[in-house]
Amino acid sequence: MKNEHRILFEPNKIGPMELKNRYSMAPMGTLGLVDGDGAYNKRGIDYYVARAKGGVGLVITGIHMAENELEPLPMPSLPCPTLNPTAYIRSAKEMCERVHSHGAKIIGQITAGWGRSMIPGFTPKDKAVAPSEAPNRFDPSITHRELTTEEVQYYIRQFIQTAAIMKKAGFDGVEVHAVHEGYLLDQFTLEFFNKRTDQYGGSFENRYRFAVEIIQGIRHVCGPDFAISLRYSVKSNTKGFGQGILPGEDAKEVGRDWEEGLKAAKYLVDAGCDALNVDAGTYDAWYWNHPPNYFKPGMYKPYCQAVAEVVDVPVIMLVVWMIQTWLHAQLTKA
Repeated sequence: MKNEHRILFEPNKIGPMELKNRYSMAPMGTLGLVDGDGAYNKRGIDYYVARAKGGVGLVITGIHMAENELEPLPMPSLPCPTLNPTAYIRSAKEMCERVHSHGAKIIGQITAGWGRSMIPGFTPKDKAVAPSEAPNRFDPSITHRELTTEEVQYYIRQFIQTAAIMKKAGFDGVEVHAVHEGYLLDQFTLEFFNKRTDQYGGSFENRYRFAVEIIQGIRHVCGPDFAISLRYSVKSNTKGFGQGILPGEDAKEVGRDWEEGLKAAKYLVDAGCDALNVDAGTYDAWYWNHPPNYFKPGMYKPYCQAVAEVVDVPVIMLVVWMIQTWLHAQLTKA
């Protein structure tokens, strides 16, 4: 083993969580792991337990829906603790206990939803919402209406309730999804998409208020012994609707640029985050969040390094090079 890799096997701490090593399972929005109550089925429980058995120090689940009314998905699809809390706690408690039996910690990711990035057909057209009226990312004929102030505050309450339910189920923390990839919560933070005139639009503080009130609310209800991570895209790499900036391309950033990205990282940590799970991109620059093989190995390293230099909490980095290298090897064999 190279000396520079030894640190990956050393213990680490994220907020109140003591981790046996610095490896984590990346959150992935997998389908088919829940039942009609939005609770984990056996397949879902076994899926995460297998990762803990494999030796990672931290398991981060795929997204949980904070609510299933404003952007409803047919069930079974994704976990939704608020749909039937009793059923959810019963299943998730078994999962958390089994993950803990292998010495790993587990945090559950909670999402506000897709907003204008919703894939057409996932929800009815009359349920298409966004921070401000906007065309759908994939089908411009679909117009997303602006959420009311009351609906935004409903989302915040549902996030807090979801985190409280997950704590009862045995999770060590949650990850807020996401000021990341151009999902609904991220759209609120970006001036290019957010044209609101209430307290959730306009100034830097107003645009990040949605995320901040979620973080602060979870901390208030769940207490200091519950970890809070945030999925975070430090730079949008977006130059327009459906237009991403390619690696090395000289183009004007219309989303979150470096200056705002680093400022926001500090702002969100000050709000109460114990860790930032960092990458770059939006659905308009989708290949940054789901990189193809032509991206160079270690593509997220400069983004994570820049964030790590301005915050005093752990920064989680997705290691894409292993996937890319494996894929290249398979293609070469073929």
